[in-house]
Amino acid sequence: MDDDKLALAVAHVAFPDGELFTFPDLEPHGGADTDGYLAACDDWLLFADHEYDVLHLTSPLTGETVLLPGLIDGVRVSDNPVVIANEPAPSGTAPRRWKHGEDMAVLKLVVCQGGLVAAIVGREHFAKVALCNILEGEFVWSISAGDRWRSYDDMAFHDGRLYALTQDADLLAFDVGYDDDDAGDEEPVVTRVERVVAGPALEDECDDGEDARMHYLVASLGGALLMVRRDMPDARTTDGFVVFEADLAASRWVRVDRLDAGGEALFVGRLCSRAVRTPHDGDHIFFLDDADGLSFRSEDQPRPPYQVAAYDMARRTFSTLMRRKKPWEDGGTPMTWLFPDDGDVVTK
Repeated sequence: MDDDKLALAVAHVAFPDGELFTFPDLEPHGGADTDGYLAACDDWLLFADHEYDVLHLTSPLTGETVLLPGLIDGVRVSDNPVVIANEPAPSGTAPRRWKHGEDMAVLKLVVCQGGLVAAIVGREHFAKVALCNILEGEFVWSISAGDRWRSYDDMAFHDGRLYALTQDADLLAFDVGYDDDDAGDEEPVVTRVERVVAGPALEDECDDGEDARMHYLVASLGGALLMVRRDMPDARTTDGFVVFEADLAASRWVRVDRLDAGGEALFVGRLCSRAVRTPHDGDHIFFLDDADGLSFRSEDQPRPPYQVAAYDMARRTFSTLMRRKKPWEDGGTPMTWLFPDDGDVVTK
């Protein structure tokens, strides 16, 4: 692909079997290998090196690589005190401690400012927030024993703060501090978790409580933090999308029918989402077939006929952009969006 055509790419679509396509033309991106990635953020893909118990954060668009700690020997459980505000005690039984081993996976990865990397680590229904710093401190993930195990849908770094969205549509804000370890290095830790928006009020917006729902957390170009709810009667079918804005002052979700004025589109995916300014596709939501690995998807269910599709919020209509080209087996890692480097990623 020539450089001029590549420069026009708004995003890229990556498949865990190694294929990478530009968007919106959906042409193959030559010379990049995405085979076996575990997570994604911006233009980065996460790979595991099990021999050395390290993770590789690699950009298939630039070839740059950053090392991160692994999940076996690279995890430290911190006993620092954690304040939990405005969040009721959970029901049910959660793991009492971090379980070492390959059954713990990186479910979501966010590269923040100042070299801070945050991850949701665990299993689908029980996970914790892990932190590390690729510029300072020890080569280790820090997980706070005083924080709770939760079931998360998404996480985002927005306006200088880390936010996470639970499966119950609660919006949590995380404060991060630094503890000195025995070697004198500063280790990032969660110091406070506050539920800034409660999710149950969303039940009034849902026609059928039996439907499956997926939630995506996206920072709008206008400065608001958005939750995009994808209503799915089953893993094959998407009925529609509903967008909510976090009103942090009133601690509530507010439904919005239009995106930021001036032509804003949302690209949503379980691993990576972004708001993009576009003169032609404002009020569109671009989405993927990304239900792989979720409990509500069974292997015998037929897959949707698309791999990339769009939803027009104004007309409430769908468009298929990339039809399914080949048979596809369910796996633990879904396809994902990648976005060209915007200059804000900090590397070592």
